[in-house]
Amino acid sequence: MNNICKKTVKINANEVDCNRNYTLCALLRSFHEVVDDHAIEMGIDGDTVLKKYGAIWILTHIRVDIKEQVKWHDELEVATYPLKPGIVRIEREGTFVRGGEPVACLSSEWCLLDKASGRPRRPEQTGCPMDMEYMTGMVTAGYTKYDPTYSSGDRVFSHTVRVSDLDINAHMNNVAYARLAVDAFSMEELTKNRVTSFEITFRAQCYEGEVIDVYRTGSGESAFVSAIKSDGTRVFDTMFTFAPNK
Repeated sequence: MNNICKKTVKINANEVDCNRNYTLCALLRSFHEVVDDHAIEMGIDGDTVLKKYGAIWILTHIRVDIKEQVKWHDELEVATYPLKPGIVRIEREGTFVRGGEPVACLSSEWCLLDKASGRPRRPEQTGCPMDMEYMTGMVTAGYTKYDPTYSSGDRVFSHTVRVSDLDINAHMNNVAYARLAVDAFSMEELTKNRVTSFEITFRAQCYEGEVIDVYRTGSGESAFVSAIKSDGTRVFDTMFTFAPNK
């Protein structure tokens, strides 16, 4: 069993924005695709852990550091590997390389939940191969502790969760959350500045028909975006850093 999985992707028109730049959401989808390939090889993909162990995968935290802007028609080698599982937490790294040079890296935290009870399951009891030779070390600068606060004037828009937002577990997909965070910025802002890092903490699940309000504070070099349900439940928190586009 390989402890790393790689895939070559060519950036197509569906993965770029109005400036022909590879979008953050497309980057996350590319990461998920290679993660799924590796999970199948390891025997711990979503279908297998659900059918054999009654468990589901939950993504809790992502950090992305972006060194160079990727463009339409660029070709990337996307690679991923897991770190040795902890008691309940499972970390997985990702790298994005263009022409032999790294352009982005990603760290992520996952856990397995019991489908019926919603309680965390230990990796070794849910099919994770504990005897595999695991790689070590995070590829990003590491997770940040942040707890943004907002006033009523920081509300940007509301979103009703629709069918197209849902994942295989009928929860709102984590890439859909990231899309809402990006939508808190204008086209003009994202034309003048590029994202250099993105961090998202997933705090609560959303389901079809729920309404969430998206809030934003900050501009220029950094900003925070969060989504909050009508009952005050915090759905996700994100932190962006930016640099002027070349």
